[in-house]
Amino acid sequence: MKSDFTLAKEELSRIGILRVSKDFYTEPKRKGSVYFVKSPATHDKTASLALYPNSNRFTDFANGNLSGDCIAFVAYIRNINQWEALQTLKDFYGLADVREQEKEEIKRRILAQQEQERRKEVRKQSFYLALSGEIDRLKRWKHIYRTSIEKRLYEPFSDEWCYCVTELQKTEYKLDILTGVDCKAYPRMKAYHENLPSDRYKWLLDVLAVLAECGAFTATREEIKEITAQRDFELTRKPGAAVRRCGVEW
Repeated sequence: MKSDFTLAKEELSRIGILRVSKDFYTEPKRKGSVYFVKSPATHDKTASLALYPNSNRFTDFANGNLSGDCIAFVAYIRNINQWEALQTLKDFYGLADVREQEKEEIKRRILAQQEQERRKEVRKQSFYLALSGEIDRLKRWKHIYRTSIEKRLYEPFSDEWCYCVTELQKTEYKLDILTGVDCKAYPRMKAYHENLPSDRYKWLLDVLAVLAECGAFTATREEIKEITAQRDFELTRKPGAAVRRCGVEW
């Protein structure tokens, strides 16, 4: 109930006590910086109930200086309690209900989370699509370079032959990275299954470097920062220690 009043007061402060008076009682008359209406407690012709637009409060000088906010004002002039006054104002102005607002906020958060998860999944798929595509491309060039050398399409130690040998070595090196088969570089690719530190994020950074070089996929600065933090954590994590969850789920 308290939250209902708090929310209503915030919205009523934008509506203003002058409009509330006009809509529920009578048109206020200005005297300097203060507005006046007749007191509902007397039959005097002189307006003695003051309305203060800066604070959205009232004071009835004809009734023991009775004062209050917009809700109390409606309760006073309608001779009802403040809860009834609140409901009257909510119905008239269409003020938000706390429970409805909470429902909308929960719905907004759920939709935002779903959108975030969707973007993560799209990003993940883009990465693996680029990875598989680059592996296929390198395998084709590996076959071309190796065939050229084995079938002696070029004179041994000629410029063309040396080029094929060099490119074959580069291609095989990149393939070893992308496929994670180099046990010396990544001896613990699946160690996380055994609750041990893993080389997966070290491998992932190397893969991203290869993919960026060929233009197949470029990680964002935030993604690189998160993966680097995870790699550093894995390098220092002792077996059996708590596991850190990486924000990049590739």
